[in-house]
Amino acid sequence: MSDKPDLPRTVRGKRPTFFDTPGVDEAFSMIMTLAQETWVLRDRLDAAERVMAGHGIDLAGGIESLKLDEAALKEREAARNAFYDRLFFIFAQQRAEVEQRTGGDAYDETLEKIARGDI
Repeated sequence: MSDKPDLPRTVRGKRPTFFDTPGVDEAFSMIMTLAQETWVLRDRLDAAERVMAGHGIDLAGGIESLKLDEAALKEREAARNAFYDRLFFIFAQQRAEVEQRTGGDAYDETLEKIARGDI
């Protein structure tokens, strides 16, 4: 893991929209993030398979028989959570903007109303 500082990644000003239907821009952003991540994963796996094959190692067989220990599982969980943070970044940013305008209590009250079905 790196010791990079955790800097806020927000942009000020009005966010451009491309679709008239609410939520479509956000969904599209999420899909593009997933596509990016998938392609990077595909490239890295291809590279690993080629390197290992060059050394006479059956990577696919090794992956199928791999048993992870608790530390590895926790590391994967942390990486997965970081991925979800990137995937849902647009919603976190929108929430922060709403909280800044209205205060956190009003935002929480609205969520409770939605959960109860009042809105």
